[in-house]
Amino acid sequence: MRRRNQPPAAAIVVRDRDNVAMNVYHVPLRHHVEITFTMNGGDDGKATQLTKGLPYVVVHARPEDPSHWRVMARPRGASGKTSSQGKAHVLLQGAGKYRIYINEPTEQFLPRSTFSIQQHALADGRNSGRDVQPLVELDVVEAADLSLSVRTTHPNGLLRTRGVEADSIAADGPVRQLTNLQEANSKEVKPLDLGRHLISFQAWADASRTYGSEHPLIEASDYREQLRIIYGESLTTNSRPGADLNDRILEHGDKRIEFNHQSTTGGRGRLSFREDNGHAGNRMTADESLRRTHPAAMDFLLRMMHDLDISNIRSTGAWRPHFGSVLHRYASALDITEATATVVSSDEQRHEVTIRFHRTKSSNSHPLQIAATETPARVRMREFSCSLHSYLAQGQANGRLGWLGGPWELSYAQLGIHDAESPDKISIRTDNTHIHHIHISLGDTQP
Repeated sequence: MRRRNQPPAAAIVVRDRDNVAMNVYHVPLRHHVEITFTMNGGDDGKATQLTKGLPYVVVHARPEDPSHWRVMARPRGASGKTSSQGKAHVLLQGAGKYRIYINEPTEQFLPRSTFSIQQHALADGRNSGRDVQPLVELDVVEAADLSLSVRTTHPNGLLRTRGVEADSIAADGPVRQLTNLQEANSKEVKPLDLGRHLISFQAWADASRTYGSEHPLIEASDYREQLRIIYGESLTTNSRPGADLNDRILEHGDKRIEFNHQSTTGGRGRLSFREDNGHAGNRMTADESLRRTHPAAMDFLLRMMHDLDISNIRSTGAWRPHFGSVLHRYASALDITEATATVVSSDEQRHEVTIRFHRTKSSNSHPLQIAATETPARVRMREFSCSLHSYLAQGQANGRLGWLGGPWELSYAQLGIHDAESPDKISIRTDNTHIHHIHISLGDTQP
């Protein structure tokens, strides 16, 4: 009998001792495997960490149709994100190639639907002819006796060296046999453990899509003109004295964003997706690195600036492959350290107010703390800071934003967000990593 959701098997005609013809069917079994993703991090970028909470999608191409990829269903109980142990779970349904791709922010895929492999985009929006790479490929081979084996490999479409160096991607793994212990339909499934797989800095870069100026989210945005400047690589350099050559500035109307050179440090250390980008060592430029940040993150930043009448923001963190959380490495996060807005006081005078998000060096920017002796300037700073933090908490309560971090721990209730599911729950977390900036991330990862 054919198992549910499995295609009809091809029949092989055999004859028994009495020369009676029989149709023999080989029904492919589903097997469950797991792989543990690790990454380098820490202060020196060398410590090995588990890759936790990374959204991923698994796709499959059969041997008889190797260019047609379809989305695989998740194993029972799998969330579509790597676990707290860094594990990704995959259902194997017969021979072929299985790839694990980063599931980009805002993207959703239906099981069994066709999956189109994306290409890194050129700044003008055209496809580059260079595919976004998977994190890993699983090569499942059927032997003559119908047994199956699997090994970790990689299509290496960008021709990287193989190994453990920062510019390399992982080498192929050993061949492992699949047995009935890993059958997904058995009562007690014991997934075949494919071991640890390091996502090197370069592997992160190759697997993180480079967005162009004609991305559909940009075309549909109220801030498409500003986004086209960012993703069209039309940002300017910083003309202020002492500025770094890799600072990038967006200026549009009365809005200004400084993408400080720190926001692209990790990207600039990696090889470009292009075969030759004309830059020394074919390393990424600051502009290409910024184009790895998902357009929805930039769109949120621009919308917040519009809604709160913010004229200037300084950012020190965007997509990066080398440091910090998974949220930065898969393009969903931005860090901001400073914001300037024009506020109107009770006497209807307009005032320019700048707040800096630093726990110890800018206590006047705390959104709730009232000093023993208040001044009008300090009140304006506190009120502007409270408006900004409340805006972020509301975005999280509405589901547009995910994990938020900053110099001060703040609950929904403290920020006046009473329509949150749990108003007393902490909205904006703090730790020693976020002492000097606000971390904004997309998605559904909640505190």
